[in-house]
Amino acid sequence: MSGDYFSKILGEKDIHKKGTELFLKLVDSIEIAYKAYVKAIFAWREKDYEKGFELRDEIIQLERDADIVKDVFFESIFRKKAYLPQITEERHKLMLNADIVLDCIERGVRVLCLKKIDESYFPPEFDEILEETEDVIELYIEAHRAFFDDYEKAAKKARKLEKKRDEVRDLYYKALEKVLNDEFPRGTRRLLNDTTRISIRAEEGIDYLKVLIARHS
Repeated sequence: MSGDYFSKILGEKDIHKKGTELFLKLVDSIEIAYKAYVKAIFAWREKDYEKGFELRDEIIQLERDADIVKDVFFESIFRKKAYLPQITEERHKLMLNADIVLDCIERGVRVLCLKKIDESYFPPEFDEILEETEDVIELYIEAHRAFFDDYEKAAKKARKLEKKRDEVRDLYYKALEKVLNDEFPRGTRRLLNDTTRISIRAEEGIDYLKVLIARHS
């Protein structure tokens, strides 16, 4: 994220528009990080550990860039008291929720890269979890983008996300049963937990967004 990017945003006249664009920049980075996470998993299971490490470092950098976005937001938006106190608190919580999802992705890829493993660690449900979680992430981003223009559309995306999260939960327990019955290595549980946690945190963020939709619509 270059200094030119921030200069462009912060040079605009409408401080509320600045705040929204910075927030959505943070939200969009979640999708980029998750796609890198999926690539890292497939590289790792295929024993392309070098590629896995490269993608891990890419995700770590995305999370650090997100911290810069938060810092710029606080210094350039919050400190100028651009919003009423209640709105400031809401925007702050939205940013923290998005950052938590990014943190989960970073944790997942860091843990993945702690040990060299192979295809034997991955039950068939794992690929389905990855696909369903990708849908969760897309709906998370779409709901947050819609929030600033169309509450009804945002609420609809939120409800779809919840259904997808239920599907992830069902797949998780199906795969976990196999792990506990010793059909897969115990390390598989760690991978399942870290990947499923991404959807859990996204759903928690959506729960808060639904509160805001109800409050403002």
